[in-house]
Amino acid sequence: MKSDYDYKNIFNLNNKNIIVIGAANGIGNEACKAIAAHGANLICADIDIEKIKVLSDDLSNKYKNSNIKYQKVDILNRNEIEKLVNKFDKLDGIVCTPSINVRKLIVDYTEKDFDKVINLNLKGTFNIIQIASTKMMKNLQGSIIAFSSIRGTVVEPGQSVYAASKAGTEKLINTLASEIGKYNVRANTISPGPVMTQLTQQLRDDKNWNNAYKSKPALKRWAHPNELVGGILYLLSDASSYVTGSNLRIDGGWTSQDGRFDPVI
Repeated sequence: MKSDYDYKNIFNLNNKNIIVIGAANGIGNEACKAIAAHGANLICADIDIEKIKVLSDDLSNKYKNSNIKYQKVDILNRNEIEKLVNKFDKLDGIVCTPSINVRKLIVDYTEKDFDKVINLNLKGTFNIIQIASTKMMKNLQGSIIAFSSIRGTVVEPGQSVYAASKAGTEKLINTLASEIGKYNVRANTISPGPVMTQLTQQLRDDKNWNNAYKSKPALKRWAHPNELVGGILYLLSDASSYVTGSNLRIDGGWTSQDGRFDPVI
């Protein structure tokens, strides 16, 4: 039976209204560039207004037919999130990338450290997905993408609270997907492996840490932030119309292999 499905345009984002939170740096910054290139109406959002203004201006000049704006937002401020989400009458997609880590053994963690990581990574994400999903449910469509990490699955010393926040993010999204699926709204996570961002700069500056993180993935290298955008575009587009409650690992094979050494066989 011949299909009349338009396979050529399944990744097309034309006329979709999309928000990227964490647009100032790293993965969020590259996501904005890719989403703009695919024709979406885009709001670049971040707490660093100077950087997102420059990004928005650059993308507007490059893609003159696109509607690209910027908006300052603190993801711990629900009023600011609501104002951001309501910039669009209809919200088709939202991407949440901000994260922070405090690397300490559990016995050395302070309450302040704990609150800092959990508040941004978990509470901030909760704020975004709750407010965005409420709007999307009214329009009976939408795609929500929250960023987890390989640390939501595998850990190492010093990663306790960060790992807990990422595992928690995955469970929030799993539950959200279950609750909003009947409204034709989808929710998924992306779990990066080692990516060259501000969050990992300290590791990359240390020779031993840098070599360890380069050698663990099957691809034997760090990822560039732009290598995450394919997954983002997929989950925002009609190509993933039957994908919800999933965790997309983009980790260079980190979690699929042991990776301690290459045995002679």
